[in-house]
Parts: sequence; C-alpha cells; structure tokens
Amino acid sequence: MAIFTNLTDFKTSLKDWLNRPDLSDNFLDELIFLANGEMQRKLNTRNQMSVIVKTVSSSEASNQKMIYFLGCDGIVSITDSKGRRLKPVTFAEYRLYAENSSGEASVFAGTGNELYIGPKIAQGDVFTIQFKDEDSILPTNLHSTEVVQAYNPLLLGCLMYAYMYFKDDNRVALYREKFEDAIQDMNKQSTRTLGLGRIKDDSITQFGGPLA
Repeated sequence: MAIFTNLTDFKTSLKDWLNRPDLSDNFLDELIFLANGEMQRKLNTRNQMSVIVKTVSSSEASNQKMIYFLGCDGIVSITDSKGRRLKPVTFAEYRLYAENSSGEASVFAGTGNELYIGPKIAQGDVFTIQFKDEDSILPTNLHSTEVVQAYNPLLLGCLMYAYMYFKDDNRVALYREKFEDAIQDMNKQSTRTLGLGRIKDDSITQFGGPLA
C-alpha cells in the first residue's frame, strides 16, 4: 500500500481502488467517517495519545466543571501539579466527594464532553490530562498527529464499507479480513515500541523469576 500524505491523494487512491472515478466527495467522506470510527475504536497505539496541561480558569472554577472537545470517555489519566494521579469515578461518586469532602482534588468523572474534578477545583489549579484522541472524523486530523501509517488500514476499511454499499459480499469479506489484520499489526507494533513485549529468557535469568 502507498503512504498517503494528504486527504486529496487518499480520496484519489480510493476511487482508483474502486474503479469509480465518478464517486462524489460526500460519498467518500461518509466512507472515511465510518471506517475511521471503527478503526479508532480498535486501535491502541501511542500515536493516538495526546497530553494537555490545563490551568483552571475563573469560569471553570465557578462552574466546577471543564468542557472539552476530546470527549471524557477518552481520558486515560489525570494528574495534579504534584504528579498525583486522580482516581476515575462515576458522576454519582464524584457528587459524593463534592458534597462531603474537602481538600485537594483526588477524583474525576466525565459526562459527555464535560469533565468534573473533585472534591473541588480552584482558579489556577493545573492538571495534566492524557487522553486517547479517538474522535477524529477525517484523516487530516490523524495526519496532524503523525499517524501516517493509519492511512493504510483506513483505506482497507473504506473499501470494506464501499463494497457493503455496492452489495458485493465477496469483496466485503476480503477487505474486512485485511482491515482487521492491518489494525492488529499496528497494535502489535505499538506494543513493541512501548516496551510491552514478551520478557526475554536472558532477562528472566538475569533478574530472576519462575524460569531462572
């Protein structure tokens, strides 16, 4: 597969693969939306991880909540300015903390695109928020986070959804398998780069363990 560098080239290649130069941009955008949504749910790569350092504003302190485009369900972790990790809880549990506790923030909860940190936040509080950026609609957003390799499984996913639309069952099955394989390969590669691979025998021998 090719390495795409922009959305225009990607759409051109998609038309070539389908042998349908007549397809509209609106139709292609729909394919990309569907394939990217499924791909993002299944990928687990560090390239998807984003980190922001957030300073609480006066309005956020007054409302006791923060609003984010990223979607709170995608939050991986939140730490305060001292590096202490906050505990994820349900919104009901957060309310118990907010109503019955005092002191420094220790928990967080998300509802939709609203983020609540408790027991209470104050203006000037600083939090480091790590989140999985799985809300991108078009691959231009993926490319901006340097996930260029995501274009290849994305192409396979688009072909899968296109042939679903064209009711070509044989090709749907073909591209479904290739789409899943490409995502699995990306996840394996991410695991290796994160150092989460299998412990080597020489490491077990050196540092001890059941096989030492």
